[in-house]
Formats: sequence, C-alpha cells, structure tokens
Amino acid sequence: MTLTMALLATLPASADSDSDTETETPDLPTVRGEILVTSSIPEMATERRLPGDEIGESGVLDLAEYFRSVEGLSAIRRGSINLEPTVRGLQEDQVGAFVDGTRTFAAGPGRMDSNISHVGTHATQGVRVIKGPYALAWGAGTLSALEIETIRPSFVSEGFRWNGSLGYRYGDNAGSADAHAGVWGSSEKFRLYLGGGYREGDDYEDGNGDIVPGDYESTDTRWRFGYRPSENLLLEYSGGYQEQFDIDYPGRLLDATYFYGRSHALELTWNGEGALSEVHGQVYANRKDHLMNNGEKPTAQPMPGRIPPFGIEVALPTESNTEGGRFRVAVDRDVVEWSFGADYYRVQQNASRTISRRSNGFVLFEDVVWPDAEIEDLGGWGQVVWAGDGVRVGATVRVDEVDATAAELSPFYLANTSGSPDQSESNLSAAVSATFDLADGWAFTVGAGRAVRTATAQERYSDRFPSTRFQLAAEFMGNPELDPEASIELDAGIRGTVGDLLVELDTFYREIDDYITVAPDPTLPKRLPLSPPVVFRYVNGSRATYAGGELLLRHRVNDLFSWRAALSYVRAEDEALDEPVLGIAPLNGEVGFRFHLLERRLWIDLATRFADRQDRVATSRFEQETPGWAVYDLSAGYELASGWTLTAAVDNLADHAYAEHLNSPNPFTRERISELGRSLRAGVAFGF
Repeated sequence: MTLTMALLATLPASADSDSDTETETPDLPTVRGEILVTSSIPEMATERRLPGDEIGESGVLDLAEYFRSVEGLSAIRRGSINLEPTVRGLQEDQVGAFVDGTRTFAAGPGRMDSNISHVGTHATQGVRVIKGPYALAWGAGTLSALEIETIRPSFVSEGFRWNGSLGYRYGDNAGSADAHAGVWGSSEKFRLYLGGGYREGDDYEDGNGDIVPGDYESTDTRWRFGYRPSENLLLEYSGGYQEQFDIDYPGRLLDATYFYGRSHALELTWNGEGALSEVHGQVYANRKDHLMNNGEKPTAQPMPGRIPPFGIEVALPTESNTEGGRFRVAVDRDVVEWSFGADYYRVQQNASRTISRRSNGFVLFEDVVWPDAEIEDLGGWGQVVWAGDGVRVGATVRVDEVDATAAELSPFYLANTSGSPDQSESNLSAAVSATFDLADGWAFTVGAGRAVRTATAQERYSDRFPSTRFQLAAEFMGNPELDPEASIELDAGIRGTVGDLLVELDTFYREIDDYITVAPDPTLPKRLPLSPPVVFRYVNGSRATYAGGELLLRHRVNDLFSWRAALSYVRAEDEALDEPVLGIAPLNGEVGFRFHLLERRLWIDLATRFADRQDRVATSRFEQETPGWAVYDLSAGYELASGWTLTAAVDNLADHAYAEHLNSPNPFTRERISELGRSLRAGVAFGF
C-alpha cells in the first residue's frame, strides 16, 4: 500500500484534519506530529500530509505508545515509558531505527529503552514507518524501518520569522505531568530550533484497582542550526540531550537508576538544477549511558528458604555508543531518478554486573554482560525510480560488509561456545516495488524484497544473561557463529475512494531464513540460583513465516461528522520449534467517531480500541495466552483564536482491567503488566 495515515485510525488532530491538502515543512504555530506509513520504497510514497498535531493531541507520553493506534504497528510495554515499537510482528533490532538519518540503538541489554525512546514527542515533526524490506537506502538490517524526523523550520524569503509553542498536560491516574516549550525561526539563510520537555509519573491503578509500579522522571532537549549560504547549499548541525531517573520496570528483573543520552549530527546538502540533483553527506555520534538496580525488587529483600535467603544488591552499568556517516548522490534524468550512496556505523556496547550481599556489601561475583562488543557495518547501495504514465517503479540493491568482535569474554563463554568471537560476513539485500494508477482514483501497489539483519552483540556474546525477546527471566547463552537473518517479503495493497469513503487494504507474506531463536541446552549450568533451571542457547532456526495485513476505512460524512475503522492481523510460525513465533499480537483494531462544532474550533472524539483473544502462543518458551479486550476513550479539544488550545480526555472510560499481549510479564509473578485503568487528563498549549 502506498500510504496508510495513522491519523485515520486514531484521534484526528485538528479542525482541518479531514482535508487532503498537501503541505511542506510547517511554519505554523503548531508543529505537526504525524506518522506516515508505507509498504514501498520510501522515495516512491505519495505522502499526504494532513494539518494537525496527531501525536501531541493523542495524549501519549512516549512515541512508541502512539504506534498502538496505527494499523500494523504496536509496542511492547516493560514500564510506564520507553515502550518498544513493533512492526507487523518484527521486534527490536529487526526494525531499523533512525533519528534524522542517524542510526540509533538501545542503551542497555535489558532494553529498558527502545532505540527511539531518547527523542521526546514534542520535538517530533514526523515519523516515517516502512512496513517491509524497502528502506535499504536508509541503512543496514532494515527488515522494516522507522525514522524520527525532528523539527526543521522552512526557510523564508523575507525577514526572520519566529514561531514557538509551550504547553502542559496532567493525568490523574499515575499523576503524570508533561510540560514542554520550544522556539524556532528562519530567514532566507538561517534556521534554528531549540526545545525541551519534562515528564514525570508515579505508580498507577489498573482496572481492578491494583497498583502497578510506574515511577519515572525524564528531561529532554533538542536543538538545530542551519545555514544556507546559497539556494543550493545547506550546512546544518543538530543535537540532543536526555536524562531519565528512577524508572520502574515491572516487566524486568531490574529497574533503571538513570539514562543519559547525547547525540550530535552534521549535514551538508547541495541541490542542483541539472542532471545532478542532490549531493548529501552526514556524520554523527550518539552516546548512551545507563545504570540498572534491584532496589525495589523482591531479590533485594531477605526471604527464608530462598537461595540465597539474604537480600542481594545488583548494579549493572552499561554504555552503548554509535558513530557513523552516510553519503548520497542523486541524478535526475527526466522520468528516471538514479541515486547511489554509502553508509557506515559502528556500535560499541559495554556492560558489567556486580552482585553483592545487601546487608554488608560483600561482593558475591562480578561478570561481563556486554563484553566490550563492537559491530561495524559498511554498506553501499544503488537505486532507480522510474515514473511513467500512471506507473511508478523503483528498485534498490544493497551490499553490506559486517565485522563483529568482543574484547572481554569470560573463560566460561570461551569454553562453551565454538568458533572465533571475531566474525565477518557479507550481506546482499534488494527490493523492488511498483504502483499502478487504476480507474476512478484507485491505486494498486506491489513489492518484493530481501533484507538481511546481522546478529546483535547480545545474541552473539551473552554469558547466561536474560533475553528480552523471549519474555522469560531465564539465562541465555550467546553464539558467535550465528548466521544473519534473511527476510524475504511480498507486499500487495490497494487504495481508493468510493464517494467520500477512503479504503486502504494492505497484505503481506514474509519468510525469515536462519531465524534467530533459542533452544534449551541441558549441558549448561545456570549462573544465578534464582533463575529457572533451563539455560537456553541462541541458535539459527530453519525458518519463520509471517502473513497478514491491515484494513483501513475513513469516511467524512459532512463538515460536522466523520468516522474511521481499522483492523490488523499477523499469523506467524517458528518452523524450527513447530509453534507460533513468540510475541505476536492478536487480531486488533479501532473504531472512532468525530464531531466538529463551533465553526470546527471544537472537536469531540469517541474511539474504541479492541483486541481478540491470543491463544496462538509459544508454549516451549512459556508464553501465556491473553483474553480479548475492548476499551473506550473520549477526548475533546477547543482552539481559541488567541493561539491557545485546550484539551481534555477520559481514557479507558469503563475502567476495564486488561493487558495487551505484547506487554512483558512480571518476571516474579509471571503476570503481564496491566494497562492503566480509567484516567482523566487535561492540557493547555499555546502557539505563536
């Protein structure tokens, strides 16, 4: 499918959000926080940009949380914030993550932060999601991909234009607060942005009235400065800083003491008027530090009869540092655009764990979790996009050279794995997609592609450390000789209108060869007494298959009323284990109704999100079934002529107790993390 707008499946964003007006980068008092989703080569997507702040008015405190409102996307909850985005059943590093073109990875082996969680919602101008192996020009390992686009003001021809915004939102359940402020401006030669936000929250009540740990505190700042000495040349620097403290993770063995994230990027872009249409280069670096602790976990308390019976103290500092660059040249030859490029990243990850007796500080043992691991990827690609009469065709070919190594491997790891820790591989990826304009405004899109993902440092070098992809607090052993996963996917979709009714249907089939999974290894002794008795080893399975799709309907009945409906479904099998792939959401969807009043300054929205029972679970990996559920949300907003906007909402109106299937289970109780019960929130924002 060429494009699926997240807005159509969730809370529409503004009084003009039913318009199909195409716009450029905003110069408006409010910045559009929109999500654009495509199942084709990104450069071919027909992107309808709808006015309004989709993400901001949805009330989410986390970008990935908003994905739950988008057909084909979802998110894994391990705590109140820093949710993990998923795309059609793909998780973690199967989904390539980029921020303004820079590659980003999680800060810790427990993935208490997702790859994109260090960018605040209010600095986000847009999110592009590629459902399938079509973002090969973005970077390596993109079985699917997403990119966060932060605020970039447009250049203006006269004077210097300033805009800004500030706002505050409060939610009674969890006592959540979200404050933000930003200013941006531009002239013919300069543009700049500076903004920041602060979020905090406490424990919350689920629909049963039970308390779920949910403390967090987060501060983030982003900035940008661009200089255009001529109409053809642009030099730009951007950066960001985030710090988070005291975050509860009921879905992990540990909580987070802190996160620190710093990022810097420098870009140079030249745009020509002849055949050579663009030359673009970028270099970047990001640094992430993280510390985990068990201070509020059961392991911190003495418990007679347990091994050990005394309370322990766990300290797990980590760092994940990425540096890289990319280069692109585009040649425009009438109806054909050729582009070529190269990109490089190096991710260095180091983490160690110290376990002590809490009462006297006696160190029981220390071990290495990320053994000063380093993965480098150098890739080159070529792409052609051809536009004919009612037909657009694009194709991309990519080659990657990968090197992986680790410097601090334990004697146990070396004695219980085969092969050298130093590994190299060459990976070939390719994709083609085409869009055909049909009669009466309908379009048909079809695509096929192959993308290859190299194994992560954790999959290669773990020494009996818990895995996040298998929802079990067991111990997992790395495998340095893992082959990369190779995904082959077919996509087909159709989009069109019947009167004022928009219809979008997307379908896909995917096979992942050498699927990285786990198998029990009874020869391995566990490391910690409290761990389950079976130790698992990362292995290459034979194949995993996925099939499914999304359906979206949207109807603007008149100027006062519109409705929308969406459905998503994925069915996946792990052929090596002869059971479903772990962590697949059931059939789910949303239905919503929207009313506009008072010359469209007032909007009222009623929506229901729902999910079917999920009884297709990976029993060999202790995945549990989840019942079906439905929740109802009511929201409203009013735009004052003075630039102020007021919003209010009641989420989970019926105070229903439920847990989404992708929520992590509590490792001590095995119960999935519950979602919030009834929650009232209100906000005020001002833009100029």
